[in-house]
Amino acid sequence: MKSKVIALSAISAGIIAIILTLGAYIEFIDLFSIVVASVFVLLPLYYNSYLGSFLCYLAGGVIAFLFAGFNIYSLVFPSYLLFFGIYPIIKCLLTDKNVNKWLILFCGLIWCVGAFYGMYFYYIGVMGQVLSGLPEWVMNGILYFIGAVAIVFYLIYAKFISMFRIFMNKYLGKIIK
Repeated sequence: MKSKVIALSAISAGIIAIILTLGAYIEFIDLFSIVVASVFVLLPLYYNSYLGSFLCYLAGGVIAFLFAGFNIYSLVFPSYLLFFGIYPIIKCLLTDKNVNKWLILFCGLIWCVGAFYGMYFYYIGVMGQVLSGLPEWVMNGILYFIGAVAIVFYLIYAKFISMFRIFMNKYLGKIIK
């Protein structure tokens, strides 16, 4: 890898580690921090370096996990490692390889719904949390509700990732000469 790619990957991994660590310590921003950290995985893709992007995804996650004191009870790390961190890389790779956009949409949608169900069962099973205070109609159909929220979230998130990559390439092109 070139030194520019390594430097951009290191900056990206540092930003990811800081954001994920904040999300692990401050509970009410955990999902926000995962989404924000996932867009910084795209920085090395300015140089079309999927290896650099993958390495900053791993390095940022591992460094944040160390800084958070190996906190396995935080929703941040399983969510980031299983979906939010790796999905932007795979989506950009498949888009650059001219894979059918409907296939990307369908596979990403299934993966996102599965990740949301995984987060729900992790939250309930591993963390031992109880969902209380929700209306009765939501509690009766919680799995359907989670699936519907995951579908809507995915459609917004996928567009957000695409728009951020365009934004990032435009402004990194002005900064990096």
